[in-house]
Amino acid sequence: MIAETMTATLAGTTPLLAGRTVILTGAGGGIGRAIAHALAAAGARVALTDLRQEPLDALAGQLADGQILARAIDASDPAAFAAFHDETAAALGPVDGLVNCAGTFEKRAFDELDAAAWARSLTANLLTTVAGCQAVLPGMIARGCGAVVNVASTAGEYGSISPASHYAAAKGGVIGLTKSLAREAAPAQVRVNAVSPGPVETDGLLAVTPEQKAIAGSRTLFGRLGQPEEIAGACIFLLCPLSTFVTGHVLRVNGGALL
Repeated sequence: MIAETMTATLAGTTPLLAGRTVILTGAGGGIGRAIAHALAAAGARVALTDLRQEPLDALAGQLADGQILARAIDASDPAAFAAFHDETAAALGPVDGLVNCAGTFEKRAFDELDAAAWARSLTANLLTTVAGCQAVLPGMIARGCGAVVNVASTAGEYGSISPASHYAAAKGGVIGLTKSLAREAAPAQVRVNAVSPGPVETDGLLAVTPEQKAIAGSRTLFGRLGQPEEIAGACIFLLCPLSTFVTGHVLRVNGGALL
């Protein structure tokens, strides 16, 4: 029901992102797929990227109408991201929006973390965001318009409930980066914000039984898990003209798990 309601709302009389070009990283994940569908429903021209091409092709085939570009890249590689940005601009037009959703979660206690684990988390969760912003912000600033949405996490705000300090540190870095870039880009009327999801029903939740999901959902005031479409709706809001006076903000989409 949530997905159907979201699609109908976004595809209303005047789609909220009609004619705009948006890059989405991490499009193959649960939240990423929901954001991709929301972007297309809102009328955007969408450039999708993730590490593997096959899921991207399948996703692109599901998106009704609209202009879609799907390309597998390592989003943490600045050169690869810059090339993808240029390809997107040539195929779909100047990039108006970016959603940095690429990331990964690995449950591990602090005393079990080695250098490789830290590198994996920081690369997937923070450096992908850095590379995306490096690629798109110069063009946005030159044109005097644009919006960036970085996907953070409540773990970056109050620490990870599951043992995952490396993940929390990376997502905390995303929040700090978001606020800093908002200050730097504001003179050009470019906005940089973040969404901070709480427990959401995706594979990354690592809660596979009904009992485990119920425990995770009990942390919210609604007593349930969030749905990927609810995170997607927040991203659309921060990209669209409804939020033109919002920047440097961390929008908590957590069902009241953190107030």
